[in-house]
Amino acid sequence: MLLASASCSGTEGTLVVRHDAAATPSGAENPYVPQENARWLAQLDGAVGVTRDAEFFYLDADQQAAADLQTLHSEGRHYICYLSAGSVESFRSDAKDFPEAAVGNQLPGFSNERWLDVRDSTVRELMARRVDALAARGCDGVSPSSLAVHVADTGFDLTLADALSYARWLAARIHAAGMSAGLSGPSDMTGELWPVFDFGLAIDCAASTRCGEYAVFGQAKKTVLHIELGDDNSAPELCKSAQALGFDALISDPGFTGQCTLCRDIL
Repeated sequence: MLLASASCSGTEGTLVVRHDAAATPSGAENPYVPQENARWLAQLDGAVGVTRDAEFFYLDADQQAAADLQTLHSEGRHYICYLSAGSVESFRSDAKDFPEAAVGNQLPGFSNERWLDVRDSTVRELMARRVDALAARGCDGVSPSSLAVHVADTGFDLTLADALSYARWLAARIHAAGMSAGLSGPSDMTGELWPVFDFGLAIDCAASTRCGEYAVFGQAKKTVLHIELGDDNSAPELCKSAQALGFDALISDPGFTGQCTLCRDIL
C-alpha cells in the first residue's frame, strides 16, 4: 500500500502518489493529484490559515474567502474540497432546494444533517450544481462524503447498486469539471469503485478492519490519505496502530478544527 501523511498547525509530511506528472490546475485535462513529499493540512471547520506551511489543503470551500483561495493558487498551492454528497446539511445555502420527499433520516450524532435519496433526479441535479460551484471556486479535487447509503438507516430502501451508481455518477461529474475525485467508503464500494476514483481517503479505520478496504488503491499505485480521530492523549497509541497497518497517519480532533498531530512527529 502506498502511504500518505499530513500536517496541521505547521507540521510537514510525505505523500506517495500515483504518478510523477507535474501538478496541473483545476479544469485541466489531468486533474491535480498531490505529489511526492507534499506538505498538507486538513481542516473542515472554519477558514484555513493561508500562511501556514502546506502545499495543499483539505478544506470546506464554503467556509473560505475567495481572496484566500485565489492566494493559494497564485502561490502555486492547491486545495481538495469536502462535499457532503449522500446527505444534506441544513446550513448549506441550497439546503431548502432539496425536495422533502428525498430528505430522509438524521445522521447519528449530527442534528443538522439528514440522508438523501440518491436515486432522486433533483438530488443529482443539485449535486451537479455543487460540483460545478466547487470547480468555480478553484478546487483541485473533491472528496464526496456519506456515500455508503446502502448500509445506513437513511429512511429509504437503498441498495448497494444504488450507492455504486451514485458514486460512479459523482466521479464522472467531478472529472468532467476538471477535478480529481477521492473515495471514502466501505469495502463493498472500494472494491468496485477504485478504478474511477483517483485516491482513497481512510478516516478513523485503525481500530477496526476497515483500513484494509483501501488496499486496492495501494495495489493500483494510487494515493491513500489516512486520518484518525483523537486528541493529544490518544495520539501515541493511534499512531502506533496506524503505523502497524502501514500508514503515516494524521490525528485530527473529531470536529476537524485544525487541531491535529502528525504521527511521524511523535513516533
